[in-house]
Amino acid sequence: MATPRFQVLVCTNERPPNAVKPCCGRRGGLALYRCFKDRVRAGGLRDQVMVTRTGCLKHCSRGITVSIWPYNLWLAGVSPTDVDEILAQVVLHGTPIPRLQMPDIPWE
Repeated sequence: MATPRFQVLVCTNERPPNAVKPCCGRRGGLALYRCFKDRVRAGGLRDQVMVTRTGCLKHCSRGITVSIWPYNLWLAGVSPTDVDEILAQVVLHGTPIPRLQMPDIPWE
């Protein structure tokens, strides 16, 4: 396998059910991770794109957080319906999607 050119980090962090702070796991982070993996495979991008699930990416209040490398682009509130657009526009071309772009806020 070739060294991937891009990495998609998907937060799948789980907090206890009684936690005050929200988490991406309860919002569908694992399903989103699987969706990215399926779309990368279906699109023949496995040699170019590595999809990695992570622990907390420190933007818990913004919905499921995704980070795209090497661009250092951070996305907020990502859902499975956004995956194709993210792969085509952000990953392969480095073009941000304004409605998903993480605001420049302190880490939580």
